Amino acid sequence: SRFYVSAPKGDTELRDKGFTKLVRRDDGVYENVTARDGESRYVRQGKPETLPNLKKIIRD
Repeated sequence: SRFYVSAPKGDTELRDKGFTKLVRRDDGVYENVTARDGESRYVRQGKPETLPNLKKIIRD
């Protein structure tokens, strides 16, 4: 019989599957470790322009 080993996914693999991973760096500051071209590397509380572009990520 075959065994399946679950391994942690890397940031690039998560991004390629459409996920966004934010890592808390400071109070109200998160690093987008899966940032795509044109996206802000840091997401800051109260600054919507730093949020990931969901329309670019999620397609119908």
